[in-house]
Amino acid sequence: MGKKKSKEYVCTVCGYRSPIKLGKCPECGSWNSFVEVEVGGSKEAKVTDLPEPVSIDSKSIKFSEERIKTGIEEFDRVLGGGIVKGSIILIGGEPGIGKSTLLLQIAGILSKRGKVLYVSGEESYLQIRMRANRLGVRSPDLRVLIEQNMDKIREVVLKEKPILVIIDSVQTMQTAEASGTQGSITQVRECTRIATEIAKSNGIPVILVGHVTKKGGIAGPKTIEHMVDGVFYIEGERMDVMRLFRSVKNRFGTTNEAGIFEMQEKGLVQVEDPSLIFISDRGNLPIGSAISSVLEGTLPLFVEVQALATPTYFPIPRRVANGIDYNRILLISAILEKHMHFKMGGYDLYINTVGGIKLTSRSVDLGVAAAIMSSIFEKPILPKSVVFGELGLGGEVRPTVGAERKVRQGKRLGFENFVLPSFFKNRIKEDGVNIYFVSDLAQAKEVLF
Repeated sequence: MGKKKSKEYVCTVCGYRSPIKLGKCPECGSWNSFVEVEVGGSKEAKVTDLPEPVSIDSKSIKFSEERIKTGIEEFDRVLGGGIVKGSIILIGGEPGIGKSTLLLQIAGILSKRGKVLYVSGEESYLQIRMRANRLGVRSPDLRVLIEQNMDKIREVVLKEKPILVIIDSVQTMQTAEASGTQGSITQVRECTRIATEIAKSNGIPVILVGHVTKKGGIAGPKTIEHMVDGVFYIEGERMDVMRLFRSVKNRFGTTNEAGIFEMQEKGLVQVEDPSLIFISDRGNLPIGSAISSVLEGTLPLFVEVQALATPTYFPIPRRVANGIDYNRILLISAILEKHMHFKMGGYDLYINTVGGIKLTSRSVDLGVAAAIMSSIFEKPILPKSVVFGELGLGGEVRPTVGAERKVRQGKRLGFENFVLPSFFKNRIKEDGVNIYFVSDLAQAKEVLF
């Protein structure tokens, strides 16, 4: 006896399931996005032709991790060394952030080595041609296909045999093998399955472009992120020139890797030394500024943190944070008041990061505290200094990841003084620079001022 079929409602945007139809999705906030689907009702199948497990050391398995280098070093580094043949990659980002621009650049570079198929379900051939002219992309082997039918796309790929397929975007594709409209859960999942089949069966790498929800995640069922080999995001503000290409899943490389790009007229250009963008002066800093360091994947990044503390005449002082978590600023202010005896309630506090970069790492805590103290004392910190470390509620300076790499990279950039947690006292030794190990805020104050 087969199980009786039941019905439930699924959000077509994020995949949230509900036993009743809702007007607004509680997960993603979309309105009128629920569709009715049937669940259950499948009969118990008889298992035949059991598969045979294979030893992991079997010589019959041909192991190869051949990669295609795009020539864009930051892109290749984040992917783990290039695009692995037969892999399927999902790239997401806000509208207008530069997804199509970056991929058209990559298509132009690789089309000089072989045939590249660029499939668009959103733009016309004329729009893509105009962008290609602006980017200087010209190649007879860059083939553009304006199509939304995934079944037809599969046949074209099998006929053309390109070295790379780019599909922009997966939410605009549809297939006769699934029900629902474009962008629905079933259509997105099935189109991703077909793209995965194309990649794995033919050894052709496929890059999918994905729309994002209001919360910043890939639109559609979470299943598609599990199906693909890599998930990457292009982040940044549309009005800002900086773009961060970040890895959140990578079966062929490390996760949490990141590359820095700059949006120019000729497209996204990799930044050779991104630290130079986020610091205004490596010499004598103005009052209220401090240089700190964070890790973006394996890349040490140096950023300038600015603080402005001004007397307030209101009962509740203002706290404004740009680029740093607001609650973290409140915590650092409380630590300064408790352990350094500053009357923080008498100051309005404004915190900013140069270049508009958003920092989530706690290794900038000591740098933020140093910038605040500099503004209150009206005195600049020690010249050519880098300050990093996490602050504990007891005023102690705690260790952070990648301290040795930060010191090495800072020395290469011309910094001479490094203030870091005393945890690394017997672990880090670097000739040609001054390293100050501090255990709490009081010691950091003595060194910096």
